[in-house]
Amino acid sequence: MPKVSVLPDHIASQIAAGEVVERPSSVVKELVENALDAGATQIDISISADCRDIRIADNGCGMDPDDAVLVFQRHATSKLSSADDLWSLDTLGFRGEAIPSIASISRFTCTTRTQEAETGTRVETVDGQLKAVETGCAPGTVMEVQELFFNTPARLKFMKKANTEFGHIHETIQALAIAYPHCAFTLSYDGTNKLCTTGQGDLAATIVEAGFFTGREPLVKLDPEKTSSLRLHGYLAKPTHFRGDRKSILTIVNGRAVRCPLTYKALDYAYSDLIPRGRYPLAVVVLDVDPKLVDVNIHPTKRELKYSHGNDIYINIQRAIVSALRQAAIEAAEARHVADQDKPVMSFMESPETDRYEPSRAPRIEIEQISFRDSLATSQLIHAETARPRTINFQPEAPHHSKFEATADLSISNKRLPEAGEVFYAADREVYELPPDWRIMGYLHNTYIFVETSAGLEIIEQHIAHERTLYERLLANQTVTGRITEVTQELIVSAPLQLNKAQVEILKNGQEALQKLGFTFEFGSDDASVKRLPIELSRVNYVPVIQKMIDDIATTDNANLELEATKSIACQSAIKNGMPLSAKDIIKLLCDWLATERNDTCPHGRPVRLKFTMDGLFQMFHPQ
Repeated sequence: MPKVSVLPDHIASQIAAGEVVERPSSVVKELVENALDAGATQIDISISADCRDIRIADNGCGMDPDDAVLVFQRHATSKLSSADDLWSLDTLGFRGEAIPSIASISRFTCTTRTQEAETGTRVETVDGQLKAVETGCAPGTVMEVQELFFNTPARLKFMKKANTEFGHIHETIQALAIAYPHCAFTLSYDGTNKLCTTGQGDLAATIVEAGFFTGREPLVKLDPEKTSSLRLHGYLAKPTHFRGDRKSILTIVNGRAVRCPLTYKALDYAYSDLIPRGRYPLAVVVLDVDPKLVDVNIHPTKRELKYSHGNDIYINIQRAIVSALRQAAIEAAEARHVADQDKPVMSFMESPETDRYEPSRAPRIEIEQISFRDSLATSQLIHAETARPRTINFQPEAPHHSKFEATADLSISNKRLPEAGEVFYAADREVYELPPDWRIMGYLHNTYIFVETSAGLEIIEQHIAHERTLYERLLANQTVTGRITEVTQELIVSAPLQLNKAQVEILKNGQEALQKLGFTFEFGSDDASVKRLPIELSRVNYVPVIQKMIDDIATTDNANLELEATKSIACQSAIKNGMPLSAKDIIKLLCDWLATERNDTCPHGRPVRLKFTMDGLFQMFHPQ
């Protein structure tokens, strides 16, 4: 057996570098974190075309000559002195491995000077050979790494293309710039600036400056929430903006950008009925946690951590996100209501000088409409000013079934849609009022409703709008106790379901959750029937709806079963595209949909409406 021997320091450092330095972005991360720990408020990062030469300059506290030399020794650090310090870390670095590891696989130069010193120190090291000289320099520190991996050919061989490596560096600096909005960052690649933040301390502005969000996303602010062990704040993009991966989700814990499964789980829950499945929201969540409750010493790159009270932290994150999204929806609805109080009805007149359409003031007129699903036969239309009755003939209502095929449009004898100033009177005197500046312009293929607004044009899909309305109603009913008889329908005779053995088993496993939604099932040896169901399903052919719901929840875990079942019920119960609606049906549908808190998307995340501003339409016809 070979004799045991102690490795030379430079070889041990190269081995350690395999853990610390995965790629050039690891070098950038470690050195920038050191600059932040040194109190820097300005950090400039320059990367060469091949990503093997890296220069990082900061205006931090700098080092005196002794420390500038000592920092190249393994496990030399100013950030902790005993094991107990690991439980109260307030710095990003603490192991004392980064600089010696990087220096062992590159040609490394450090130029540094403290704020008080008249001169600085320049330290150069190659293959463990260190040389230190006095030099003139500005206060702060400049770290220069050249020919990275020059003496580790295997690691050099496995470097990716330069653009890929720089992409990782860019992501690293993005995260650090957002985590420290009070510090100004610049990042250049092959002489070209790629990122620049101002360091003004504004988190929302820094998110955009760093390019993490585009600046076009409407943002929802996570209001600062503080408990004895946790402080949380940040920003979310509204559900109309999402992407196909989690790269636009950033969690910052005690100043560290980390991969946080708790944040992912909380966001998945909060957005589960707002964006499509397989899509992810845009979010920056900042957590300040008692260091005693976090272990950051579980991964060499410090990108992962463990919480000692993970469930409590998850609940706080989830509640904060859900509350922020709902509050944003309520405030948006209230803002629309206030704006509508004094908003004039708008018509648009052509301006021959500019070819633009300019708004002209029209008198404000209250609109009342009859109830939804009222008789679709002949109805009386009364003009608000003259009170002259006009008879409008509507198509008879088509029968409800899950697949509706029809070619009939909204059929009014004079082909005219409701306008401001016209009032429908229902037998029960129920009133539905559209916003004052809304005018229904058309109805395309019994699917898309075209509405003129003071801002321009909106196109609304009837099925998705109705699906969101039913979904919110079902959710509201689930939270109200003691009202089962009002929101469910008891069947006189149980209706048998045509299910295979696997579907029956799924139904048995989920019956407790489904009972909360208003279902009661009866089971035989290999079959099942429904005895009670939510009131919305009593108006449709509910047997295939239930069967489809079982398929939808088949792959859902128990924690989300109620939510997925509710989505399925709402989708299957909603008006189908192609089903013709009368003018009064359309107005009732729009009013009910507008009254919901979260009305931009359906429960599966599809957009309910498309908006086109007047300026946007003009640009389409008059491109620059």
